[in-house]
Amino acid sequence: MASATPPPPLSPSQTHALFDILIHHQLYAEIEAFKYPQAISRYGFPFTKADGDQTTSPLLQSMLNKFVLRLPGVKNLSTTAFWQDKVSILVAKLAEAELSESYDKGAIGSRKALAAAISSLLEYVARGMLGGYPVGGREKGSEASDKKGEDDKESVGKKEYDMKNPDDILQAWDDGMRQLIYGDLLDELFEKVAASDKLADHSSLVQAAHEYILLNLASFLHHIFIMSPDGQYLLRLLENIHRLIPYGMIRQTLRYGNAATMINAMVKLILTKISVTAITNFIGLTNNSNDGMNLMQQIISTVAAWDTAEFQKKAGKLESCREAPRKEVFKAIKAHVYASRDKHDAARSISIAESKSIIAVILETSTPPVSTSSLNDDQHAIAMEFYSNYLSIRDREEITKILCKLQPDVLTLAMKELVGAFDPVIRSVHKAVDLSETVTDAQNFLNDLIKVSKPKKINNVGSRAGSRAGSRSNSRDPSPKETESTPASILDPPNSLQVPTVEDYISLLRTHMPSSHKFLHQVCSKAPDLANEYRTYARSVLDEFRVNDNATLTQDSSERGAGSMTLPLQSLFSTLASTKQDELKPLLDKHEAHLQTLKQTSNQRLHAVISSSIAPTPNATQRNLSKPPQQPKTGTTHGPGMYLSRWHSLLDVTYITPETLSGPVRRGWEVKGELDGKGLKTSALLARVARKSSSKEREQNAGASGSGRTASNSVSSHSDAATVTVSVADGTGDAEERRERNRDGLEEDAIRRVWEGLESGWTGVCKGLEVMGD
Repeated sequence: MASATPPPPLSPSQTHALFDILIHHQLYAEIEAFKYPQAISRYGFPFTKADGDQTTSPLLQSMLNKFVLRLPGVKNLSTTAFWQDKVSILVAKLAEAELSESYDKGAIGSRKALAAAISSLLEYVARGMLGGYPVGGREKGSEASDKKGEDDKESVGKKEYDMKNPDDILQAWDDGMRQLIYGDLLDELFEKVAASDKLADHSSLVQAAHEYILLNLASFLHHIFIMSPDGQYLLRLLENIHRLIPYGMIRQTLRYGNAATMINAMVKLILTKISVTAITNFIGLTNNSNDGMNLMQQIISTVAAWDTAEFQKKAGKLESCREAPRKEVFKAIKAHVYASRDKHDAARSISIAESKSIIAVILETSTPPVSTSSLNDDQHAIAMEFYSNYLSIRDREEITKILCKLQPDVLTLAMKELVGAFDPVIRSVHKAVDLSETVTDAQNFLNDLIKVSKPKKINNVGSRAGSRAGSRSNSRDPSPKETESTPASILDPPNSLQVPTVEDYISLLRTHMPSSHKFLHQVCSKAPDLANEYRTYARSVLDEFRVNDNATLTQDSSERGAGSMTLPLQSLFSTLASTKQDELKPLLDKHEAHLQTLKQTSNQRLHAVISSSIAPTPNATQRNLSKPPQQPKTGTTHGPGMYLSRWHSLLDVTYITPETLSGPVRRGWEVKGELDGKGLKTSALLARVARKSSSKEREQNAGASGSGRTASNSVSSHSDAATVTVSVADGTGDAEERRERNRDGLEEDAIRRVWEGLESGWTGVCKGLEVMGD
């Protein structure tokens, strides 16, 4: 009698949780490794790598080869001339620059936040690439979930989805992805887009899936600019770049009828270096490699210079304030900022091991050492902020040096090669589309995005009208401009601000989405060869998300916890000792429950957004593009998207230097971001220190001044405090946001044990994905 097959070591839900944990940590580890120059030298194709070495970035390398290098235009780039001789050098130089760490700055930096955001989004791509998209429907345990997409294609195509029903929108996204991967929805989309630029002409499935994409994109934009720690700083950065782009000249250049003339003129406008040295080099009088900067580099360097000036101004205020520490402290900090990577790493290691502030370690290890015994908490805070400002200054100096002043100018050469590779694509698009109009649409969108993302001041019209009652010329009603919300200063008190909501971004996207529909329609209808090339590319990408046929045939619905990766994960987990398996299984159960909670929360927020933002009629969206959407009086501050929680879970567990000279190392969820880059953090710190100093003086003089005066000073102090307390700019979000960050941080710490137990074996599995290239 044959022995029964032993049960798998993991249940489907545990396998799903394990797959999520391994992808989550592997991908972020690969991205984080790029702060060291060795990462690009061991990346693999299309970059050079020593014979016999395996890639250290298997997931990123596989995604680059499968999804990016196949892209029309990109596939024309030379492996040696572009990827190895230019991109590789730029990445290595940025790593060698050793840009600042969040630990040292005492805050979550902008680069850390963006890296975590990219990782959280790429997780979905990586899981789909390895495990495949489920063949069955969203209904679990039903007979329909075991059928292939082709079996119910006809019913899905005929189904009508209610755009006001959140469940229908969720179902439409799931059905749409399945039809794209396993059905013929891709061909239908290209044909319909070529025939019409109206969303209403598409099937109910496409319209509902489009709504799902729009709602999630609005949530993502809201989270970046409003809820994330550095949202207002990123907005300011975007606004500065936007102000410097010469849209008028670009539009005029794009109007050239001859494609070759247009491309040549655009290259000259953006990439030609204009300086005395460039002119003398051109006519042969000199041969100097440093011939200035082109327009693109001028924009980069100007924005960086504006930032540097802001940080220098803040550092000057800190250094000259009355409560500042001794000058030796600032001198030691400045010297450490420009020290070597080894010194920075050593100071960080000591700080973590001995639970000392990074400032304490810097002062103790400086030459000569600076005593920290006389440094009080306020002086330590000032020194910490001063260090953070100088790290930001150094970052911008290094970025400018690499992107704008590197010799030879690798960035400009890379951009010229990129234009050459995309020449056939540009010619086809130029023939089909009025690109000057497209640039206008993009400019209008950025104008409105910047306006929408700024907090608005709530005007007390009634009070203002009342105060004018006695005026001879103010008996009229307030004008619409007087009653509209006006832009607010970032320093306005929270109760006078109207913070942008998710609905504001939904309205913004509804206004501008028709422009993208029109662009795609023109390309598909007037450049059919180019459209077919992109259709072929899209099909090759979607095929990467198919579930492995063997996995589909050998697994029933109860075994598909990780799609095509179910059996490899089961085998990997089986290599652990039984005691280790018993230790990790409860963590997997807990993490699966956490994922289901995140999914339920995301769906609830989708319901809330849809209920408060019903799709307007077509006439409502056809308004003047130059006028931004009006903000609703109420709205939603939390949008859908599980990836938002996964994004912040990476930030929440980031190690941050202790707040005091000696104390516990903090985590990301405990600290604020770098704020808005306008000096608010420094201004708030100096105001707080000044108030504490004034309070001590009042206490010393309390007997002489009397209780009435003390009370008056207390009110004044409270008023000052309100001036610098800003809910949007401090990056901490609301109470719900803080609770979720704490929860996600604790969960990230818990699942770390699972990753550490399987990291070696899983990394070996991933390295088998390496694409060797030609």
